[in-house]
Amino acid sequence: MPALGTEAIKKYYSDTQFEYKLVWNWRSKHTPALHFGYYDEKAKDHHRSVIRANEVLAEMGNIQQGARIIDAGCGLGHSTLWLTEHYNAKVTGITIVPKQVETMKKFISKKGITNVDFMEASYFNMPFKDNSVDVVWSIEAVCHAKEKLQFYKEAYRVLKPGGKLLIGENLRTARPLDEEKEKLLKEIFNSWAIPDLDTAEEHESHALSAGFKSFQNKDVTSNMLVSYRNLEEMCRRWAWLNKLLHAVGIISTVRRNNMLGSLKQYRAIKQKVFTYNHLLAQK
Repeated sequence: MPALGTEAIKKYYSDTQFEYKLVWNWRSKHTPALHFGYYDEKAKDHHRSVIRANEVLAEMGNIQQGARIIDAGCGLGHSTLWLTEHYNAKVTGITIVPKQVETMKKFISKKGITNVDFMEASYFNMPFKDNSVDVVWSIEAVCHAKEKLQFYKEAYRVLKPGGKLLIGENLRTARPLDEEKEKLLKEIFNSWAIPDLDTAEEHESHALSAGFKSFQNKDVTSNMLVSYRNLEEMCRRWAWLNKLLHAVGIISTVRRNNMLGSLKQYRAIKQKVFTYNHLLAQK
């Protein structure tokens, strides 16, 4: 396994954009999210559940109309655009993946969407002034940080007093796990260019160490399980084709490993190797 640094993350998301856009989201008409969906009485299918994931996290943070928001690790911009539309917010999506920025700049230009921007930037060094934004939002992106405390410190810097950090993320259930679970966690997440997951307690420690005055954690695994099951079923359906295309050199090893890691996630989350949580820290 190569070092899981910045270049590995860029390659992962560049190589796998086809799978996320046309396989994971092929029925969706909105900009495809690289996210899991939140299922409840208001969301019974994949398309609606991905939108519902935004709604529930935004409600947790009580986001206000007209807020200034940074979508840190924005991917293909689903949350960025949703926040702009539903909260009349000025939102900037940042990502270190040039292909994602190019894709989204073309998209908003074609659609004539304003009040939103996308830029290539690291969430460790955000190009924003101190105390300048109302919300830092991040869904399934903090996991890529080797030193997650560094992200919390940078989010604290750019947030206004009273500003909020909202995170949707996978968390390991313990450190360490037993040997088999630890091995499974690394097999899954290293294949997604994720060096490690932190526990809920570690995230809280990062937030408080960075200066945040409060921290909330809500385990929403039960609402996300259908999405993980759907991922497993989809991967099983297409595993033969993935294996064949990799064998003949049509798809990269990154794409092959993405499939193999995805196949194991539902089993691992059912075994409580990791959970899915919504986190809120207030400055």
